[in-house]
Amino acid sequence: MPTLVSLPYLKIYTLFMLSTYDEYLIQIKKLTEARIILGAEIKKLGIPEIYLYDQRYTILFVIAEIAFREKGYFIAADLNEQTSLSNKSIERFVKFLVGKGFFYTKKIGDKRIKRYYPSKQLESHIKGTWQVRINQIETYLELSPSKYKKIVKFLKEDNYIW
Repeated sequence: MPTLVSLPYLKIYTLFMLSTYDEYLIQIKKLTEARIILGAEIKKLGIPEIYLYDQRYTILFVIAEIAFREKGYFIAADLNEQTSLSNKSIERFVKFLVGKGFFYTKKIGDKRIKRYYPSKQLESHIKGTWQVRINQIETYLELSPSKYKKIVKFLKEDNYIW
């Protein structure tokens, strides 16, 4: 059976791909670090760090944002269906967002279901995170689509030499 040493092309290819993979790892690190720069504007809002830095809550907020942009509001079920957080954690998060005045509630139709509508104050929250989003997009743009394709191919082929 050929070894890595006996296949110089494979060795060069693997080293090249490991270098590309290293670039990818640096990208992931930068994407993760983008949240650290949350500035004074967002800190003025008094949002607990867990809601700012825990990706699960970021995803909840994005799900809520997608829902209210699509239909004008979101309901708890929108969040419960798409996350691994407990219903209690989601409930606390939504209660916090309402308490901060980012959303207000209305009961329409079925009185057991609350609809959460964005308030004018929500804009301050969204704009407070724009620099994070800008940093993340700029980080994505640092690697070309062709490099991302090479990384995906590399990972699918599992050529990593452990």
